[in-house]
Amino acid sequence: MAYMTDENGNYKRTVRCGYCYQMGHNKGSCPERKKDLAASIEKTKARLKEDDYPVGDDWSRRNDQRRLENYTEQLNKMLNKGKNRKCSYCGEGGHNRKTCQERKNDIVDAASVLTNYRKKLLSKMKDVGLGVGAIVRTQVRTQDDTVSALGLVENIFWENVTHDNMFRADDWRPSPPNIVSIRVLGDYTNRWGEKVGKQLNTVPVDVANVDGDVLDPDRTERIHSGYPALQMVSGVDNVVAPAKFLWPETINNLAKVHVDERR
Repeated sequence: MAYMTDENGNYKRTVRCGYCYQMGHNKGSCPERKKDLAASIEKTKARLKEDDYPVGDDWSRRNDQRRLENYTEQLNKMLNKGKNRKCSYCGEGGHNRKTCQERKNDIVDAASVLTNYRKKLLSKMKDVGLGVGAIVRTQVRTQDDTVSALGLVENIFWENVTHDNMFRADDWRPSPPNIVSIRVLGDYTNRWGEKVGKQLNTVPVDVANVDGDVLDPDRTERIHSGYPALQMVSGVDNVVAPAKFLWPETINNLAKVHVDERR
């Protein structure tokens, strides 16, 4: 392994060729080696065609024939490298996963879907004032029962808004994004006798349901049976997501993970 600097002066890992000792390629793709093999083939063919070997010197002729076969085999291997390889993403030949156009298209589509969802979710959260400092009502499991309690929003885990927690109304039990960290207000203890302090909650269903899909009562009940029912009490005036929340680079990286996990 070798290192080289890019146009910004940053070091990046690369390879060093074992034939010409230049960086950026290996022996199997070395342009100098290709050129030298082609030249050796032509020279050897010329010697065999001239047949100017000493009388009785069959060894030299046979040796050149072996050399020609060896040079030709090496060059063909270099020229045909990767042609029979199949892409691990689409299964087609002639390219690899990194250069697969189908994968690139799927990443673009996934990035577009996630960008649209993040924008809509942020807009919904702004509408109700769901941000740091908001007062909400949630469910707390105590020693005796599940009770309704007030909570103060202390953090929003924006980075966890991915394809995996997108609210889909046609799911058997849609799951709102579990990204709201609250500090429970009041004196509550859980079944182990510990004070209930912080709790991670989903956003309210009407916030998660960014497209306003109509949910039947059974589906709504299933949602609340599996996740703490967060309700807004007093929102904040300014809900601000981190700058990276909608950065194309951030979205694109998440889209790559999403696409690759499904192939």
